Amino acid sequence: MIKTLSRRAIMAAPLAAALTLGVALPGALAEYPDKPVRIIVPTQAGGGMDTVARILQKYNDETNFIGNKIVVINKPGAGGTIATRTIAESDSDGYTIGFWHEGLITSKVMGVVDYDHTAFEVLGATGYGELGLGVSKDSAIKSFQDLIDNAKATPESVKVATNVGLPVHFVPLMVEKAAGVQFKFVQVGGGAKRFPSVVAKHTDTAIFGASEFIKWADADLVPVVMFSEKRLDLLPDVPTARELGFDVLARANRIWLAPKGTPKEITEHISSALKTAMADPQVKKQFEELGLIPDFVAPDTLKAELDDWKARAEPLVDKAMELKK
Repeated sequence: MIKTLSRRAIMAAPLAAALTLGVALPGALAEYPDKPVRIIVPTQAGGGMDTVARILQKYNDETNFIGNKIVVINKPGAGGTIATRTIAESDSDGYTIGFWHEGLITSKVMGVVDYDHTAFEVLGATGYGELGLGVSKDSAIKSFQDLIDNAKATPESVKVATNVGLPVHFVPLMVEKAAGVQFKFVQVGGGAKRFPSVVAKHTDTAIFGASEFIKWADADLVPVVMFSEKRLDLLPDVPTARELGFDVLARANRIWLAPKGTPKEITEHISSALKTAMADPQVKKQFEELGLIPDFVAPDTLKAELDDWKARAEPLVDKAMELKK
């Protein structure tokens, strides 16, 4: 039976000592979950991140894999920080969890927020989306090498549509560093805004997820490179940066978070439940249809990845800040 502690109980030293000794304290513990669990999503309803939550919500309705009811709460805005702050400031009782991507790291290094993944209990990742650079079908840039050659020949001639301070900003900065070039960054916004900017050739390129390349394949968006470890089955003709000689790896994990201090038995319960859900054939199929790799990334593995993201992003902050001036 999963148990939980109230916030007051967690903070009480005598109770903590009693629990360590395995002493039962009537009334301090309650069955978990005995009420709906809220999932905080940092995007509007209907988007890719929201769809992930809805898939798992439906799976819970059918299997009770977490237990009780799941309620999806959409809190879009401020580059995901409204939602992540809501998670961070919620009671650590297991009834408010949520997820985001590596923007959790970049928002901290950019000084937008004063917290990163270390301020949460990291529960694992339910799949991830591979990232790549895309251009308009009618662009003079036909390949990743064209893009790099143009940027080398004329610094800042290649316009990159971005959303300042998020991974879609930092990944091209990593490309700049690896290739020794300079791009011209243009603040545009989210994927729904970067897409028309690139296709209409107001800008030359931008970061998109594999799912977006698939969704917009018939709308003149063409991927020229992916930052995955190997070529994707869904995009077999698109080379990786590594095979072209540029050591840039990047993906967008669906990172599940709980407030810091959530009892270990609850975090382990939720992590195990998420892993079970991601092993279900129907769930895997739905994730694949979204263009996501339907793997569960364990908490310790994920935390190491996030530490690495932070280490790679921090040296790029000064350059990233130029777009905010």
